[in-house]
Amino acid sequence: MAEGDRSNSESSRIDVPGIEPRNAPSEITNGETNRCKIFKVRDQTIHENSIDSFKPKILSIGPYHHGSSRLRGMETWKRDCRRYILGRISESYYDTVEIKELVKKARRVYSENITMELNKFADMLLLDGCFVLAFLTEIKGKSVENVPSETGMISGTPGTTSSDTTGHTGGGQWQDDRHQDEAIIREDTVRDLLFLVDNQIPFFVIEEIHKLAVGEGETTETLKRNIAKYVEGVLHHYPKAIAIPAICSNDFHHLLHLCHMFFRPSQKPEKRNGNRAAANQAMWHRAMQYREAGVEFRVKDSSTPHSLLDVTFSNGTMEIPHLSIDGKTESIFSNLLLFEKGCSHTGRHINAYVAFMSQLLSDADDVKLLARENIVRILNHEEEALNIFRRLNGLAIVDRCGKDYYLTSTFQSVEAHYRCRFNWWMAWLKHNHLTNPCVAVAALLGLTALLCTIIQQLLSILAHFKVVH
Repeated sequence: MAEGDRSNSESSRIDVPGIEPRNAPSEITNGETNRCKIFKVRDQTIHENSIDSFKPKILSIGPYHHGSSRLRGMETWKRDCRRYILGRISESYYDTVEIKELVKKARRVYSENITMELNKFADMLLLDGCFVLAFLTEIKGKSVENVPSETGMISGTPGTTSSDTTGHTGGGQWQDDRHQDEAIIREDTVRDLLFLVDNQIPFFVIEEIHKLAVGEGETTETLKRNIAKYVEGVLHHYPKAIAIPAICSNDFHHLLHLCHMFFRPSQKPEKRNGNRAAANQAMWHRAMQYREAGVEFRVKDSSTPHSLLDVTFSNGTMEIPHLSIDGKTESIFSNLLLFEKGCSHTGRHINAYVAFMSQLLSDADDVKLLARENIVRILNHEEEALNIFRRLNGLAIVDRCGKDYYLTSTFQSVEAHYRCRFNWWMAWLKHNHLTNPCVAVAALLGLTALLCTIIQQLLSILAHFKVVH
């Protein structure tokens, strides 16, 4: 397979956060208006410490990173997968009307002008699509674990040097080394395949290759269900409110779009009334500030199905789903944030959630408070969690008056509680004087005695007026 033009992958970029394509094809056919564009992330508009969140470590999918020298090592594995699934495709295959139309349709999905020749672009789509199918599903019992290879495959994972695994050095020269950490390679492959916003191919390409591989043996719904199950397993540590059948009843445009669907909140967006400018200037407060106002924090009950984004407030208690903050958190959410910006009709729920969490966690004490309640779990220091959400918040765009802002009622309820001075006084009393049981009992007895004294005085006054009159 031709490796393609590296210059094409380096120059095809658009600006973020505006996400306005510079060279986007103008031809849009009926039915494609709402299709999510696949755009190229531009390094110049991303914070220096966040750039690695968008770069593939070992695997290129689609045209934007195609031909990169540090990612070439995976091309041999891709060819093994294509040969195993489809065999050798005749050159005449690319000349069929159906494939030419498919390739033209795929070109229109990318925000940048793809300059590859028709056959090279089609070959890239076929190669990457076969790899996706082999990695995420079983085709007639064939999975990536049992792909025969002439290039050093070890149980479905290519050998590599440690420098190649990091994706920062080396020329991508894969070696048959049984001492390499295959789990890390697989984890990096999953990350590059599922979570990178500009490392995608249209899902309809994968569907077409699936038809070539299995004929009439399996339906597209079976394919969607199998891939959705795989993605659900990868996202197992994130709570979800949506089930596989509901996912499969909708069309997802590529694999990151599928991941995004699993994060959809249960709450429906609500239209906010009042001053738009004032609403957008309103901010969530710190967790410690809410605590001082008497707000209690509680992790959402895991036995009840809910999304990670389902934040609720009732009777002075804010319930927040559990979030594990690890080395993958920033990359996943960074790419989901940019996906929402480039595909606004899917909603900006991740943007709203990230803004909420970043404002809630503004200090190490805030992180400690939520960690005590098992709302967040951090693998390292509190400062790392703070820095992650600060960088994420730099990518987030939130319109609190927008039609897809789902936290309107929650924000209004919490804000009303926060502004009530009585709640502050009761919280101060509770935190400073009622923490010791003995002090609490003494305070209760004293309050009871005071009330009895007041009642006694009132009765005496009433008796006096009764005697006078």
